[in-house]
Amino acid sequence: MKNKRKLALLALVAVPSLIYTAPTTSASAADVSGHAKTAYIYNNNYYYNSNVTNVVQLISNINDTYYSFQANLEAALKAYNELTETEKQYVTNYSTLSNHQQTRVAYRKLAAQIDEKLASVESTSVNYYQNVMETKDWYNTLNAAQKTFVSAESQRILNSYITPNTSIDKVVNKIQLLNSSRISFHQDVADARAELNALRKHTNVSLPAGVEKILLDAEQLVVKDKAAAKEVENAIAALSPKTSTAQDVQAVKTAFEALTPVQQQLVPNVWTLADYVNGKYDLPAKGNAKKTPTFSDKAALPGKTTAMTRNKNTYTAKINVADSENSTERFVLTTKSNMTVIIPPLGTLLNEDTGVMEIQITRNLNRITFQATLNNKPVEFEADMEIILENLPPNASIVRTYDFNEQMPADYTVEGNQHFIQTSTPGTFQIVRN
Repeated sequence: MKNKRKLALLALVAVPSLIYTAPTTSASAADVSGHAKTAYIYNNNYYYNSNVTNVVQLISNINDTYYSFQANLEAALKAYNELTETEKQYVTNYSTLSNHQQTRVAYRKLAAQIDEKLASVESTSVNYYQNVMETKDWYNTLNAAQKTFVSAESQRILNSYITPNTSIDKVVNKIQLLNSSRISFHQDVADARAELNALRKHTNVSLPAGVEKILLDAEQLVVKDKAAAKEVENAIAALSPKTSTAQDVQAVKTAFEALTPVQQQLVPNVWTLADYVNGKYDLPAKGNAKKTPTFSDKAALPGKTTAMTRNKNTYTAKINVADSENSTERFVLTTKSNMTVIIPPLGTLLNEDTGVMEIQITRNLNRITFQATLNNKPVEFEADMEIILENLPPNASIVRTYDFNEQMPADYTVEGNQHFIQTSTPGTFQIVRN
């Protein structure tokens, strides 16, 4: 009898995990409640529902480089969503599932870019073959999972045999007809090069003597045209209603008029110059001193921590912007709502105005609206502004909301109990509690 008890005890110890079920009467639990009995697996100090174990395994099966990525992700999400709230707490690798969801968003965006590039050139265009080849080269850099997000029609084209919509006679004729005085000169040069490249990818092409040099000379002329236009573009961008005089505007106007018609059409901000020439702005007279803006005596100090002023759910602060201000220290603005705003040094500010920068941040439940303006214009920095949120769940994610409620993943990092949102411009953010 003792030996039998010892054998039973050894058998019990040898089993790595025990199956535990609640005791039932003559009528089973399924008969009473209409639901199947739930089995729990005992492991160390916790009882893990077998459904939880299944979800954990499904998540482990996901590989974001495999062809099966989408199917495995959907299977894991479906199984997870069918768990009870209590069961979901025991899914130890939920953060992995959340990361895969963000990866899927990125893959969809990448696939959309490929679809858009492929559709950007009509199939009858002489540039169609070149565009397909370029897109195919891009497509071939993707892993198996990323390729599954590309539309079926795009995949069909990229995996088909394509021939150029041109011939060597057409290319030679196009090159010989290049004329630098035509408004379409730059596009003509690009088309000729695209057709030649398309032919060379398809067959070995040898052009008549001197023809390719015509194309090379034309391409060099295009480079010079763009450089001349860029100088004028930069000169227009440097004009300021507060500091530029009528003489400055006239100098830029003269430089623009010196460009050829082909070069002039390459200046994208020519209408800004037209506003100055047509007297839209009251320009200071030559030699007049620059006006000093009115600054705030309650502005935040660079390199210091400043408590923002509160009005209900909105916090505000002011920063003085002037040449005399410290341009190397950042501003740390705190609130009483587990939020901190970091403003980069003024030396990285892209706005050229001076005055008082208005900082405002509003938190309404999980929605955060961040505004930063200088003279009623949104500010933009070379370095990122930061919004630090404390005590969010570790698996919480943050998206950025645009017009028409379009949402995209925000740039953020997580360190300990803090989420750091990085943004170079103001915006609206949503906390997603997964």
